[in-house]
Amino acid sequence: MPPMIRPDDAFDETPVYVQLFHKDIDCPMRLVDVPGLSRGNRLTTKIALSFIKPDNAVILVVGKDHPNNGGFPHLAAAMRECSRTIVVQNFANTKIQDNQVTENYNVIYEKMSGRTDLVLYCIDYGLPYEPGLPLWQEGYDQQDWHKINKEQGLQAVRRSMVQHTEMRAKQLQERFKDSKVFSNVIVPGIDLVRKKLNEFQFHDIDGHIGRLQEELKRQIAKRQSELERAQARVKQLQFPPEWDNMLASFAATVRKYLDATHNATEMYDPTTGAIKDDDSVLWTSEDEARRVAKGALDSNDKHSDDDGLAWFTGEVDRKVVGLLTEYCGFESDMRLACIRSWQRLVDEFTGMLAFAPMPCVPASLHDMAKMRVGTGQSGQLNFTEETVKVVVSLGEDAKHRGLVRPLLEQLERRMRLLVERDFRSAVACLEARCGDELDRFFDLVGQEEFEDMSDGEPEPGVKQLTPSQSLPALTPREKKANRSSKRDARKGEMTKLILAGVLKALLNHADDVISSTLQGSIEFDDHNEPIIDPVTQRPRMRERSGIMVRVDENTTSPGPLHWMLPFKFNNSGQVSLRKLLFNERKLLKGSNQGLGWHAKVKRQQQGFFKSVGLGLSTCCEKQADDDAGRPEIPWSRKLIDEIGLHFEDGTPTINCSNAVNLRIFRLCTEDYEVPMSPNAPPHLYDVEVLKLLKALQFEMAAAWASMWRGMLQELTDKDKVREFVAERMVNEPVADYAIKLDWAAERQQSGRIERDATLEAVDAVCGWLSGSRALPNDMLTTEEEIKKAGEEARWPDHQGYVEVLSHVDTKQVKTAFMANKNTKLAGQPSWLRLCDEFVFVILQLNMKRVSNEELSMAKASAGMMSAAGQQEMIAKLALHRMSQLNMHSQKVFMKRFNFLWGRDVSTALTAMEGVAQSLRNVTKNGMNGGDWLEEQLHLYKDKVIQGTLRALQDKFDGLFPVDFAILNGRFPLNSQKLRRQHFELQNDGRSVQQRDAYTEIKDMWMTARYKQMQNVVVSPADGKSPGTIQLSVDGTINAYENLQEQRERVEQIFNLPCLHPPAADYAGGAFQELCLKFFKGIHVDAIHFCRPRLKAMMARLYQEEHLRRALQESPALDYLKDFGGHILEKQKLRMESLRCKLSSMQQTLRETDRTRANAEY
Repeated sequence: MPPMIRPDDAFDETPVYVQLFHKDIDCPMRLVDVPGLSRGNRLTTKIALSFIKPDNAVILVVGKDHPNNGGFPHLAAAMRECSRTIVVQNFANTKIQDNQVTENYNVIYEKMSGRTDLVLYCIDYGLPYEPGLPLWQEGYDQQDWHKINKEQGLQAVRRSMVQHTEMRAKQLQERFKDSKVFSNVIVPGIDLVRKKLNEFQFHDIDGHIGRLQEELKRQIAKRQSELERAQARVKQLQFPPEWDNMLASFAATVRKYLDATHNATEMYDPTTGAIKDDDSVLWTSEDEARRVAKGALDSNDKHSDDDGLAWFTGEVDRKVVGLLTEYCGFESDMRLACIRSWQRLVDEFTGMLAFAPMPCVPASLHDMAKMRVGTGQSGQLNFTEETVKVVVSLGEDAKHRGLVRPLLEQLERRMRLLVERDFRSAVACLEARCGDELDRFFDLVGQEEFEDMSDGEPEPGVKQLTPSQSLPALTPREKKANRSSKRDARKGEMTKLILAGVLKALLNHADDVISSTLQGSIEFDDHNEPIIDPVTQRPRMRERSGIMVRVDENTTSPGPLHWMLPFKFNNSGQVSLRKLLFNERKLLKGSNQGLGWHAKVKRQQQGFFKSVGLGLSTCCEKQADDDAGRPEIPWSRKLIDEIGLHFEDGTPTINCSNAVNLRIFRLCTEDYEVPMSPNAPPHLYDVEVLKLLKALQFEMAAAWASMWRGMLQELTDKDKVREFVAERMVNEPVADYAIKLDWAAERQQSGRIERDATLEAVDAVCGWLSGSRALPNDMLTTEEEIKKAGEEARWPDHQGYVEVLSHVDTKQVKTAFMANKNTKLAGQPSWLRLCDEFVFVILQLNMKRVSNEELSMAKASAGMMSAAGQQEMIAKLALHRMSQLNMHSQKVFMKRFNFLWGRDVSTALTAMEGVAQSLRNVTKNGMNGGDWLEEQLHLYKDKVIQGTLRALQDKFDGLFPVDFAILNGRFPLNSQKLRRQHFELQNDGRSVQQRDAYTEIKDMWMTARYKQMQNVVVSPADGKSPGTIQLSVDGTINAYENLQEQRERVEQIFNLPCLHPPAADYAGGAFQELCLKFFKGIHVDAIHFCRPRLKAMMARLYQEEHLRRALQESPALDYLKDFGGHILEKQKLRMESLRCKLSSMQQTLRETDRTRANAEY
């Protein structure tokens, strides 16, 4: 942009440089025409003076100006240093008549210090030709040059002009001969000027060319340097480290703020430094609920009724929060912010899941379930699974919106509110805490802007002043202050723009993380557009992609949450692993420290305890009590009460007693403190790693126990197997397929409908596999299966597996595996035994002991702190072992199952004469029909089993980051009384008795949560294998039995008549209590499923790596579009201009070198 100047001073800063290359010009000249000096003007004088140099030939043309007010005397004074000068007096007729020519000469002579070669050439060309001009005289004024050029050419114009100037010179000489104005220093005409110009052109031409070349080389070097700087500047603006450093600083500052203490979140007044009286940052739990309710009302949320603005209702929520605060130390009344408030919200969500009341089961729903089982409509489903279906269906109607899902919706609303509050607060402090990074970035992008501002560029929207309105000239100090104020204003605007983009990027990041974790992710097509389901007219959701994604989510009638089924039966009471019993001397055998080292340390510790007195012992005993989980709050009668919920339609609810729900909450949330330092010896870490490893194995075994029945059902599902085989038949080669089409057309014309032998064989094979038929030679015991399948079919640490089995009392442990391991089986019963065996194997796998080297490497951390804490060390050591055990045991399972499947499928295809006969003459893809079908069945088996194992791996991945509350075990829902009103099944299995369970519930509350301890068995290294450590046989069997379904008891209660219903038209009390156990089990599983994923979600929200990536990839912070793009384009144009100029100068230098070389030659 040009600088702001007065209109009267509007001269070009750069004169016109003219080069004429016409073919008819025989003597070209270089000419620079500078602005005229009709008056003394600072700008034009400066321009003209810049071209008056000693090496230049300078022509001074004097016009009608008087020496006293014209500018030519100043130029004449500067010309005294020039050796080649020409002075021309234009408008000679007028100036001679005014006697001004001689005076002009004298003034110039004086200014040029008496130059003896000074000559004033007088010229007057006359009026230019213009048709119809009355003052124009032919033969006196100028001719029609355009006409001459058009008719005769450019050379004719040149000759006519020379003749015209000669004629005008003679006329001047003749007219003013009496005035004697002309002499040897004042000469009429321009012929001598042309001669002098030609002399000047060739005077010292070689030296002049040489000097010009040297100057050109200097200019080339200068331009080259400028081009390099411009290229570096463009590169800097394209990938500015200042931008990345600023975003990294923002991410680090936001992370530090979110990880802040209470004082760091206080709002300070920047002017006074005092704390503001503002509650917009620190909230209690009730504040959060009230604000999210207000926000839902303001946004016209579709669930903005009373129920939609709370977990359940306002009254129920307050009761639950009050109990959690009183009995579990829940921090509901503390004013919190940042990550700790997010964690409190997750704990509150956990409490609501634990206290969720169950809508009573209508009698009609129970009766329909009885009919399905009684008439065989449920197929291979059992009473337990049918009861679970009844419980899940309680939340499928419109008013309940599903089990757990309404609580997740409220969690999402609350979490979004907290995250937005904290991100806004964090961004508000960025300007103060990241000022240096902002300044460096502003210096980068503001350089060109303020170079323009310093040259007088007007700000947008500022009206320019006319000369009469111009302000007084500013002093240098005022100019500096003005420039500084403009810079500060521009910096403030850019800072606001950047921080607004940062906030938008963080909020978008939060929305993406929360939505993907809870609501799931949307499917996109190849053009990155959401795929719209043609039936529901909603974007299609990826299956199992979020916690709230349901089964059949993309249909008009979605089912329960995808992770809710199959039901996990470890809710009957997973054992606690917080405290283990072990012999420390056995642990020390074989360790690098040895017994002597450890004994010395123990003696030193005992001496220290004696020196500090008994007070420390009391403290240690109290710590042991806390570790055992003794109740901190004594029993009170309100613990026996239960919290209910009143639905608008009058549906009654039942719930566990408050004591039971509080115990469930404590077991799911109570953190575990590792009772040793990071520098503890490896044998103590053996015990802690074993605790976590076994807890993870319990979870994996429970997940597998809930999956394998469905897997076996799918393997023999006729419809699914037929569909799979039919799809493979369609994918035959084109030639065979064409023959098949011709054959189908022929059948259609003949009216005959023939059945496909292969598909009928599928039905027969599935019937054989799912039945109890088998050949005697195929039936094997577990040990015989392992021997026949080969060495690769042995479980990890097979010897230890055999030893554990030898200690199991099969008379007391009656499971599918334990009761039948020595029974010869084949077909589906042998598969069932293998799957149950796999549950046992997962639980009994031993653990390789921790070595000194391994423990030392685990002390390092890749997180914020370089040193890992105890929990991180234990988690890493357990994860490495669990991954290796999973991989090995799954390979063995696949090997064993492939053996059983191959045996049974081969038998089914050959033992049934009808199947073999029908496939004898069938050919598929060039193979015998029986061989082809066997191959397809193997492919179908791989598809089903690998899909189940992938789901099992997903369950394993969902356990991380590890929540050490997993060591607490789970509440024994099967054996413990849940309500005061208890229905006890009688010995006959056909009746129940109602009784008061007050005493049992009180005893449960008063008993320590972690009183029961498991024994540890140590196996020393024997030279062939390293030392191992594992739970005792009793502990393993205890955990194994907890995963078994109590089918007989469930069936008896399921078939009971409707006795003691909670209200009219509802199922009996015993069945309601049975459903409550499954209902609570589903909600406990929801806690253990959601908490690790919610913690991972929070980590993605606050970890610096994710924040930095969100800022760098957000369209709200587009550096080129919003900040540096226009500057970058400006620099690119400048770079290209410099490159063109440099290329032209280099080309000119090459041409002059070549011309001189040719001339010398």
